[in-house]
Amino acid sequence: MMASEYLEQIGAVATLGASGGGGFFAVKWFAEWIAGRLDKREQRLDDSAAKLIAGLEQRIETLTARLDTVERLLADCQKQHAKAEAEVMKLTAIVESKGIINQKAQAIVAADRLAQAQGDL
Repeated sequence: MMASEYLEQIGAVATLGASGGGGFFAVKWFAEWIAGRLDKREQRLDDSAAKLIAGLEQRIETLTARLDTVERLLADCQKQHAKAEAEVMKLTAIVESKGIINQKAQAIVAADRLAQAQGDL
């Protein structure tokens, strides 16, 4: 009877070992499956992030080129504005000079008339 008890215990241990091994295999498979799903999700997120970054880099390059163009145009406008201001100052001086010249001419004419009027008396 001893032999049959040993056989039962060996059978129980073998069954327990097979159950444990099968359970371990199932848990291992499930963990690998979850990890695989997470890896795929992570890869999709990485791909999306890479596309987003590439798009943003391209947008930055486009905006940088536009900024360079706008800055160049602004510099040209500032040069033209400075030239226009100088021309306005020159013309203002000419107009003011003309006014002064007219005043002096009127003073000369008035003095001449006054001299003639005094000479006619």
